[in-house]
Amino acid sequence: MEKVGLNITPKEFKQLSKWSENIYNTAVVIDYFVANQPEIEECYNLAPVVKQLRNDADVLNAFLSITKKKLKIDCQCIKD
Repeated sequence: MEKVGLNITPKEFKQLSKWSENIYNTAVVIDYFVANQPEIEECYNLAPVVKQLRNDADVLNAFLSITKKKLKIDCQCIKD
């Protein structure tokens, strides 16, 4: 995978992580609602879109969580 350098501060990274977590949690709630309302045609039609949104939000949230852990490790190595 190609590395991309991001020029963001720890505060900005924390905000991005929080936003991705909020998006993921919202997608989970919507997915649950849509999955449990199959008799409503609009919900049935939205189900695949919501499922994709949830998957994408999950990947983003996981990426940021892993990156956050790596950053903590890298920062500890620099301090030592």
